[in-house]
Amino acid sequence: MGPRATRVKKKSGRGKPNLRLRMGLIAALSILVLLVTSGRLVSIQGMDSMKLAEKALSNRLVTKTLPAARGQILASDGTVLADSVSRYQVVVDQQNVAQYKIDGELVGAWGAAEALAEPLDTDPGLLYPKLVGDKRWNPVAKGLTSETWRAVKELNILGVSAEEYAVRSYPSGAVAGNLVGFLSSDGQPQAGLELAYNEQLSGRDGQQQYERGARGEIIPLGDNNTRNAVDGKGLQTTIDPALQYYAQQAIEEQRKKHEAESASIVIKDIKTGEILTAADVPSVDPNSPGKVDGPDRGSRIFTDVFEPGSTAKMVTAAALLDQGLVTPEQEFTVPDKWKAPNEEEFRDSHPHPDEKLTFAGILAESSNTGTILAGNALSEAQRYGYMKKFGFGSTTGIGFPAETAGILHPYKEWDGRTKYTVMFGQGVAANALQTTDVIATIANGGVHVPSKLIDGTVSPSGKTIPNPAGETERVISKKAADQTLAMLEGVVAEGTGKSAQVSGYRVAGKTGTAQAPAAEGGGYDGYTASFVGVLPAEDPQIAISVTLQRPRNGYYGGSAAAPVFSDVAGFAMRHLKIPPSTADPQLPAREWK
Repeated sequence: MGPRATRVKKKSGRGKPNLRLRMGLIAALSILVLLVTSGRLVSIQGMDSMKLAEKALSNRLVTKTLPAARGQILASDGTVLADSVSRYQVVVDQQNVAQYKIDGELVGAWGAAEALAEPLDTDPGLLYPKLVGDKRWNPVAKGLTSETWRAVKELNILGVSAEEYAVRSYPSGAVAGNLVGFLSSDGQPQAGLELAYNEQLSGRDGQQQYERGARGEIIPLGDNNTRNAVDGKGLQTTIDPALQYYAQQAIEEQRKKHEAESASIVIKDIKTGEILTAADVPSVDPNSPGKVDGPDRGSRIFTDVFEPGSTAKMVTAAALLDQGLVTPEQEFTVPDKWKAPNEEEFRDSHPHPDEKLTFAGILAESSNTGTILAGNALSEAQRYGYMKKFGFGSTTGIGFPAETAGILHPYKEWDGRTKYTVMFGQGVAANALQTTDVIATIANGGVHVPSKLIDGTVSPSGKTIPNPAGETERVISKKAADQTLAMLEGVVAEGTGKSAQVSGYRVAGKTGTAQAPAAEGGGYDGYTASFVGVLPAEDPQIAISVTLQRPRNGYYGGSAAAPVFSDVAGFAMRHLKIPPSTADPQLPAREWK
């Protein structure tokens, strides 16, 4: 046997797949890394660049409020009582101001301060700290007129711009100031018509958004959009400015003369219900309301209540005549004191022997005891019902802020004294407009015409949209109204209201003197003196009420309130060109034998 054959061992083929697997993994990882890297690159170049672009855009975008013009408040003849005027706030981009040059020479913030000092009427040293720095927006001066801003703009200082805003102005000052109201320093309504009609007066602000360049200029093709402001609507009031001014002067003089805390005059057109005058004193100038105390900034005519006293005897008289329970010349024997079945005692303002007075005479002499003797014919429900129909205990619907309804308790809650005192105006309270409404209703043949203070609204284009007239309501019969009016004419011609007479005109009216409730602790503190009247009595056109609160130098309505009625009523007749009376009155007898 020959030598052993040598076997050659073949290499296994199993290693080749492992190599291929490793190479595949390496390739896959390489591709993954490439994808991640590419994705990050896309993110950096795409998404992140978008965020950066958005951030850059937001830095360039400027949003400005476009203020709506607040609506005007006008008197009946178009006299402006409240208006809005433009003012400007100068602001600066301090980085741009630093580049300010004059004739090619860099003068920067200090040069800008020196240039601005003259039109802004200040010292450069005070301006400089506001101009130097790196702020892109910084306020410099506020409250500039358009003329001042124009002078600043003409300097062409890089980085100096202005923001326009509106401020409220009251060109008529204190004339009807208590009625118009005012705005706070931040433009919020605080009182009067400004508060009551704020929604329609204020309008809706607009907005401008624009892209600005490095120097603060608007980029014409940038991201710009504008929403225009919608200006507010104006108010056309019924106030006669000449009457309002005269009445304010007259009642202020009377307030000082009689040392009263406050006083008011209301003048109402009997036929239309328009309030021609609503004068309060002390009065407020809405341009500077802080100069008077808080209680003097509103209108007491609508917000304050007082016991009407003897002026409420008109209601008792009208109710008795309307029910046919008395006649104007019915005879009464009137004592100075009268004791009720429940032992409550009542007396007149002064002692007197028994008087033989007619019902007209009771009203003319303003007798409390006589009013009770006649008024006892009315049930308590009737007394309450007529006072309610004449407006006591309810707001007038005129819409003035914080208007009071007065005080009229249900008759079932009246105590043993109140059921009598309400017939001569005690135990009940009303505001000045409510007492004016009573005599206006009587003078209008017994038909109540709702009081009206706003004649219409005025659109931004100047078109006036009239307010609809309120619904009238018959309160008493025409016969009862005419009889009551004749009796009230006797009050002025022959009774306690003689001081209210107006030369050439027949006047009907009623005096009132009542105790004034104390502000604290209950009880009474001082008096309320009042007079309400209408003229010409034969065809009444206007009703006027005069009220003085807590006068210390004479407090009777006939001496404190009636004289100023005469003064203001005489002016009103001349101003309104109402012809004098021609026929003599037919007055009912005051006494009997």
